Amino acid sequence: MRKLFILLAVVFVAHVPARAQESYPVVEIFGGYSYLSSDVFGEREGLGTPGFLASIAGNVTKNFGIAGEISGHYGNVTIRGLRPDPEFDADVFTYLIGPRFTARKGNLNYFGHVLIGGARSKIETFESETDFAFAVGGGIDINASPNIAVRLFQADYLPIRTSGDTAHNFRYSIGFVYRFVKE
Repeated sequence: MRKLFILLAVVFVAHVPARAQESYPVVEIFGGYSYLSSDVFGEREGLGTPGFLASIAGNVTKNFGIAGEISGHYGNVTIRGLRPDPEFDADVFTYLIGPRFTARKGNLNYFGHVLIGGARSKIETFESETDFAFAVGGGIDINASPNIAVRLFQADYLPIRTSGDTAHNFRYSIGFVYRFVKE
């Protein structure tokens, strides 16, 4: 009986450090500033629009999860060829979902993702259309505490298929991540 008790105690004590190594965020919520370099409105030189990005990721394992995100970018577009060249308010709103892969090394988390979904682009009151979009990218988070991380950057290639043409866009984001850590 004493040997069984000692064996159970050893297994319990050995299990505690192993469990600590297994801890990872079950859910990560990101919010931050985003900048979209866009040709979605036919501005081939690139229309830069500021905005926001918000995402939530549910992690199935330490290194794999499913992420969903929304972003909104707002700016002005000039339509060339009309006299005078009028300027209109323009916005691009995306909603995407897909797999995320994360490498967790000490205080750094490197992640990559492939997300698919849609994008709604609108120029003032003239046109609004919803089109297919996807994002391929990744970034780096620095852990500030067990529940808070700072997203140093997130960079995505974000093509949007609009009116039979593909707009090649790039999105850059920074912000904060709140994490619900598995105990």
